[in-house]
Amino acid sequence: MKNMLFTAAFVFCGIMIAQSQEFSLGPSIGINTAWLQDAPGETNGLIGLNAGLTLVYSTEEHWGIGMDLKYSAEGVETELRGSKAQTHLNYARIPVKFIYFFNDFGNDFRPKIYLGPSLGILTGGKTEQFLEVGTNKVDSKDLYEDIDLGLTFGTGFNYRVAPGTWLNLDLAYGHGFTDIAKFGNNVYNRNLSLNVGLAWGL
Repeated sequence: MKNMLFTAAFVFCGIMIAQSQEFSLGPSIGINTAWLQDAPGETNGLIGLNAGLTLVYSTEEHWGIGMDLKYSAEGVETELRGSKAQTHLNYARIPVKFIYFFNDFGNDFRPKIYLGPSLGILTGGKTEQFLEVGTNKVDSKDLYEDIDLGLTFGTGFNYRVAPGTWLNLDLAYGHGFTDIAKFGNNVYNRNLSLNVGLAWGL
């Protein structure tokens, strides 16, 4: 029930933003370094790509609300008792961002900071355990929960490259609050991403 209410809140925010005429929309692409907090054994983060769309609605000079819809490749590399494994988790991520813009409407360069909830939907991925006799492969959806709820906060800037066209650069940290492991230890997503994109006012 809690997950359903959280998802409904995201859908409502998306509808409210989409109905407005004062928004910008465009593609975004970037790289992640992701890891799983409290995973057993020694852990190392994995580097992955993310890509999707970003939408921003703003009627105030310094305040706005944004929403992303993106594919994000995440996971972790672990070593426990001499056995190594790689967990690949592919998410559809939908962060909602409450944004504060610095400078004024007329400025070409506008730094920003933002904070907001994030919904992750696990779409796939493989978990591979590397053994002396071979590699054991398991669908990650068999080991990890479908829904990941968390918080995203970040910073960056928008730079006007042409009338109605903005270059966006974002550095964001994602902090999962829900235990995503179906078995064993409580495990939580962590993610650091760097993105660049373009957005057009509509």
